[in-house]
Amino acid sequence: MKQVFLLGDSIRMGNQGTTGYEPFLRQKSLGAWVCHSPQENCQFAQYALRHVHQWAEDCPAGEIDLVIFNCGLWDVLRMFGDDPLTPPEVYDLMLRRLVARLRLLFPRAALLFLTSTPTVEARYTGPSRRTNDDIRQYNAIARSVMEELGVAVLDLFAVARDFPLAWRHDHVHYTDAGSQALADAIFAAGTAILNTGE
Repeated sequence: MKQVFLLGDSIRMGNQGTTGYEPFLRQKSLGAWVCHSPQENCQFAQYALRHVHQWAEDCPAGEIDLVIFNCGLWDVLRMFGDDPLTPPEVYDLMLRRLVARLRLLFPRAALLFLTSTPTVEARYTGPSRRTNDDIRQYNAIARSVMEELGVAVLDLFAVARDFPLAWRHDHVHYTDAGSQALADAIFAAGTAILNTGE
């Protein structure tokens, strides 16, 4: 079986009573993949860069065949009318450093980056919000970085863009149906990458 490491935010692991795509991905890949992941939200790109070596200690890092990773929704978060948490140029830099760190820690692994999923802007209340324009901008930065560095990309924004509203739990998280659909797309993309390496 293939060894797979999952790095991502609450779209992966769920939050506030929601189930992320990870449990559905584990179920779908049963018998084909052994999935490993941090037991915490990997948050924004710089946070992931800071902690990934610690998360790697809890799995057979040298045996990982595929790393599936995402950072972005925390990076675009605007709080109290401020600019996004991570400035665009810093997001670019942190993704480059994160790719280098992943390649160091997981030397035999292929990499698959997931773009950030869209948000439902009308559902935001309070001082924090995300915009789809920001998400598109940061996804474009990520695609450019990954293309330059030779990292495969799955456009989860495109996958989720036309999901029915009933598949959205709130402004950013998904119901089980939405998370299952994300897991299906991720499994297909990951399987294609792993098959090309055989």
